[in-house]
Amino acid sequence: QLSHSNASNAAISTAFPMTITVAEPLKEFDGTKDAFISYLITTKTTLDTFSSPTVSVRRRFQDFVWLHNSLSRDFAACVVPPLPDRHRMEYITGDRFGPEFVEKRRASLQRFLTRLSRHPTLQKSEYFRIFLESREWNRESSLYRQKKPGDGVFENLGDALLNAFSKLKKPDEKFVEIKESVDKLEENLQTIDRLYQKIIKRQTDLEVDYRDFGSSITGLGQLETGITAPLEQFGDTISKFADAWKRMTYREENGYLAQIRDYLTYCHCVKNVLKLRDQKQVDFEDLSEYLQNALMERENLMNTGKSSTGISSFLRETVDNIKGVDQEQVKKERLQKLDSKIAELEKEVENSNDVSDQFSLEVAKEYEIFQTAKTIEMKDCLLAYADSHVEFYRQGVELWEEIIPILDDIKFQA
Repeated sequence: QLSHSNASNAAISTAFPMTITVAEPLKEFDGTKDAFISYLITTKTTLDTFSSPTVSVRRRFQDFVWLHNSLSRDFAACVVPPLPDRHRMEYITGDRFGPEFVEKRRASLQRFLTRLSRHPTLQKSEYFRIFLESREWNRESSLYRQKKPGDGVFENLGDALLNAFSKLKKPDEKFVEIKESVDKLEENLQTIDRLYQKIIKRQTDLEVDYRDFGSSITGLGQLETGITAPLEQFGDTISKFADAWKRMTYREENGYLAQIRDYLTYCHCVKNVLKLRDQKQVDFEDLSEYLQNALMERENLMNTGKSSTGISSFLRETVDNIKGVDQEQVKKERLQKLDSKIAELEKEVENSNDVSDQFSLEVAKEYEIFQTAKTIEMKDCLLAYADSHVEFYRQGVELWEEIIPILDDIKFQA
């Protein structure tokens, strides 16, 4: 690591009560259909919920999935950071054990756990503690695998479907601004992604051109027998310079660009929580509308003796008259039902308002947490990008300074 990264990590460790490293990927059950990669996770923490200030465990990817799903289920108002996408071509081609893929995943899992460790709520969750320190992982995690009644994907899906055709009647300006801010960040990140794809292609093309140039110089040395050695050294220098291009491109693609794409997914997580907040407000607005309709119906019934003035009310009243039904008794029964319905709706509206308000407060806090994480991570991301360029140019200067005296010593015979 370069000095920039060390300074940044030191600052983080003093600001947060937990640091986590994901390292030493290991292929287990090699040669079998059950083979998988496990990662060594080392946690250093000052939280008193942990049994030891330093603990190391091994976890596989599906254990990370369990952690992510458990947190998403029980902390709906929190922006749970995303996991790396498991629907990758490497799974289809069978290269998910390749060193490049494993390193990309390790780095992404590192970011996932680091984000959780900085979250004031999620860092203290029982799920997180079990994941980071349990020595009886299979037993303890299985205790939480059974979902609580009413929890899970299908209930969330049901909520989404119920509100799919409802729109906010009074959008909260604060959350409108938050969404616009996240949309703008997402748009900027997408622009960076597209532009950097072009940069990577140019750098890759330059690398190929330098290699061809180096081979040509080496070949020229075979023809110019008087200066074969210096030309071969020049060709070798150019080849090493092409290697430096390749290393810089690799670091940027797997570091800088990977983080940009990872943050795009993080933006989606924020927007999903914002949508859920909107759903809570829609629930409150719809219940409030039902209550107002019930109150109006009760008022109409009190004033006119009819719960409404529509055709259905007219037909029902006509049938009642034919049957000789006592209209006063019917009115009394309807009022009793309406009073019961109104009392129930008032309670539900109050509860829904409390849930919506509390959820909104939590989402506002989550956005601040996201902003803090963005500031830290973007700074680290840009520093790493700058470091890769500094290292590339440092290597380039060393290579050219080494070869220039050799080229200057070439003597030409008249």
